Amino acid sequence: MTTEFEILRRWEAEQQHYDAWGRFIVHTVIDGLSTQVEAPDLFLRLPVKHRLKESKSLIQKALYRGKGYANPYDDIEDKVGIRFVVLTSDEIPIVEKAITEFGDKYWFWEKARDFAEERDRKPWEFGYQSVHYVVRAKTGIVFEGLPIPLDIPCEIQVRTLLQHAFSEVTHDTIYKPSVKSTPEMMRAAAKAMALIEATDDYFRQVGSLIDASVKGVRALIEALSVYYRDKTGADATVTALDGELIDAYLPLADESSIDDILLWLNTKGFIMERIKGRREDQTLFALPSILLLYFVVGNFPSIATSPGLLTDEELGPIYSDLGLALPQ
Repeated sequence: MTTEFEILRRWEAEQQHYDAWGRFIVHTVIDGLSTQVEAPDLFLRLPVKHRLKESKSLIQKALYRGKGYANPYDDIEDKVGIRFVVLTSDEIPIVEKAITEFGDKYWFWEKARDFAEERDRKPWEFGYQSVHYVVRAKTGIVFEGLPIPLDIPCEIQVRTLLQHAFSEVTHDTIYKPSVKSTPEMMRAAAKAMALIEATDDYFRQVGSLIDASVKGVRALIEALSVYYRDKTGADATVTALDGELIDAYLPLADESSIDDILLWLNTKGFIMERIKGRREDQTLFALPSILLLYFVVGNFPSIATSPGLLTDEELGPIYSDLGLALPQ
């Protein structure tokens, strides 16, 4: 029979391995995300930290919560746990790909729980939502000088920010036996879960509409950035100001296409030399949208000052480079 003393002694001896295992998984999954999204630290809505199970909680789960473990210590899979929180449910598969594909060379994985599958099986129910994986180390992993034992487990949860908020409010009372739940409590939780699902749908719809509306702007910024790098040998600095400048000045371009803008720039090779001479000490000339400004000023000089976003002092060098005078 396993005793509290035996469990605690093993846990004290093995905690450092579980700690290293948790840190290794966080590091590896974030590396995997970086191959799919530009900024994993912004994509993930909460800081990612592994957590080790507290000794008291470990003892309770192993021996006193009626789990019926054949091997109380070894069978507990969440001695170390990690949670990844994203904004909406359509982003969950991105994290899953980092776990199952990018991490596949380091660990065996098993999907322990999938709220989407549970919803499909019982579409009339609104319950606890999260995607759970259990991963177990393959051989040969060494992290920060510490070997990771073969088959050491870790539980990974992937959820949305709304699901996380729901779990923080309810999980210790409704889904664990520490507090007796009531029918009213369960009904309120089901209503909240239904609202969370609906809100997630609305968020994804809004996100799709936003993506569609800025698709053209993103394509223009990308094309201008590539042209900028090819002609100057330096990367353009993309900032929020690019979006503001494009919103303000692209309507003046009389429905000109990206190809129209690039073809015109090819006839004005001196422009890139002017930009290279100013980009180090004038922020405006480090932006990819500076190329659009040259196009608008060069083709529509009489109205290029009309948006009012830039001052005459800021636009002056562009007019001067093109041999034009600022409109009075």
